[in-house]
Amino acid sequence: MDLIILFFLCRKIGKISREKGLRALKWQLFTILSWFIFAAIGMNIAMGWLGYREIKTVEEAFAFVTKNPGASMFSLFCGFGGYLLVRYILEKKESPL
Repeated sequence: MDLIILFFLCRKIGKISREKGLRALKWQLFTILSWFIFAAIGMNIAMGWLGYREIKTVEEAFAFVTKNPGASMFSLFCGFGGYLLVRYILEKKESPL
């Protein structure tokens, strides 16, 4: 689900960056990178809130996500925050005259 959302958000970032006269691919890559960094931070925060201190195997990670779907949604919202940060930085850039 998050990859579908990220696809459409990258299209939006590409449109904004082209309007500003900037390279779209660069800003789309920033969006993808910030999305995954913020989503990972969000997942770690959710794990801490729920009392998970260490996950050693993939099976433990899968069990955590299936037992706590709210943590996945929190991670998704944090990833969206990464997109909002990139969009804010991009919108603050000067437009060509």
